[in-house]
Amino acid sequence: MRFNYLMMLLRENIPFTNDYFEWYPSAFLTYSPSEKNSYQLSYSRRVDRPGVGQVNPIREWSTPLISSFGNQSLQPQFTNSFETNYTRQLENGSITAGVFYRIIEDEINRAVFVDRTNLNRIILTFDNFNNSSSYGFELSSNYKPTKWWRLNGSFDLYAQTQNGITELLNAPIETATVDDIITQKITVDNVAWNFKLFNNFQVTKTLSLSAFGFYRGANKGIQFTMKPMYFVNLGAGQSFADGRGSFSLNFNDVLDTQEFAFDGNNPFKQSGAFNWESKTIFAGLSYRFGGKKYSAKSGKNRDDNEKSGGGFL
Repeated sequence: MRFNYLMMLLRENIPFTNDYFEWYPSAFLTYSPSEKNSYQLSYSRRVDRPGVGQVNPIREWSTPLISSFGNQSLQPQFTNSFETNYTRQLENGSITAGVFYRIIEDEINRAVFVDRTNLNRIILTFDNFNNSSSYGFELSSNYKPTKWWRLNGSFDLYAQTQNGITELLNAPIETATVDDIITQKITVDNVAWNFKLFNNFQVTKTLSLSAFGFYRGANKGIQFTMKPMYFVNLGAGQSFADGRGSFSLNFNDVLDTQEFAFDGNNPFKQSGAFNWESKTIFAGLSYRFGGKKYSAKSGKNRDDNEKSGGGFL
């Protein structure tokens, strides 16, 4: 564990050196005995770097019982993944099933510590935990039931083992002192699953509708037991002027159910939920001038090798 409480609270400058050499090999072996059947065996190693908010030492928010900070000493996490997949081509789409085994080094996750300046409060931050492993099953499909309806769905079920360190108070909160804060190594075994489904409906040549659903089952971690979460997004798109222009309308989290809810026992018994501005409506209008062969230069997309955000999704 690399988190330093006092430096974080006092906003002291923390010297930091990042000098390392890493390699990220990948290998894929595909066998296709026929046009409709294919098998793939793969290995890859990737890096997930901390997001800006995860290393920012400035307090993000505070409540009477919790303060949220980033961790300047956070290190990248590395994932070694072994996968084997089978793909079956159907008349109107395809279906892929596979199994995987992953080893995560220095896993980045939410961490909860006792506030040394006030033992009634806790600090919510991020930290690198010990190595963890997971194995599981994935199923995905791209299918077109009718000429006007296309769907993409995925389901994954996995078991994981996490090893880490957590804090607890070894005395009643009314009489506890800093000396009563103890750390303990724990191992958590967990089975979790996720489901995603995207639907696209082509109403006319120029009008399309979409619906996206997501469900994440309960998930037990080092610090929390996360409750199930689900949400639904709806969208519509209308093109005009022979495809030069388009109007889009998106309604996210229609049911207002997207939240991070949890229960925990360390450093003391707690239950809570975090909500963000997920229920939103977005309207966009675009029009392309000039010839059809012209396309605006798009900005460079950020690499996917970043474990950013609040760690809730």
